[in-house]
Amino acid sequence: MLGVLINDAIEARLRTPGVAAVALAAGALAFFAAERLGAKRRNEESLTAAEAFWIGCAQAAAALVPGVSRSGATITIALLFGLRRAEAARFTFLLGIPAILGAAMLEFPDMLEQGLHRTGSMPFVVGIATSAVVGYLAVKYFIRFLAKHSLDVFAWYRLALAASVAVWLAVAAS
Repeated sequence: MLGVLINDAIEARLRTPGVAAVALAAGALAFFAAERLGAKRRNEESLTAAEAFWIGCAQAAAALVPGVSRSGATITIALLFGLRRAEAARFTFLLGIPAILGAAMLEFPDMLEQGLHRTGSMPFVVGIATSAVVGYLAVKYFIRFLAKHSLDVFAWYRLALAASVAVWLAVAAS
């Protein structure tokens, strides 16, 4: 909701490659910290309402800044609250469903206005179905991966991407 209210200010100030590079690097450091500081002993049923609230706040804040992954931010906070990696990921992806549906509802009138009604609904339905199947499989195997592996590989990826953006910005400025 906050994003809808301040969208223009966000677009003007935060949607820059520099902000994205800093956010990518900060997210990587947060992954490293969460892996090392989180107890990883709890399941999602042990979350308190206050902890779930803070995880939801992390998701909302992450959606406003480019380079911040909503799922990465929420998994990080959940790990810091002591959840096991797979449990944190499962909770995170379930938490994302209302946000995704809400964004879709906000964008649907624009899609109709820009031509969805002209192309017919079949391509749209096929796209949604394909996205749902692929998304389900990606999440399923990602959770399985996280049950046995740390977030370090994703942290290193984020650092490499942040460095690439920084180099690109430096070359473009010269």
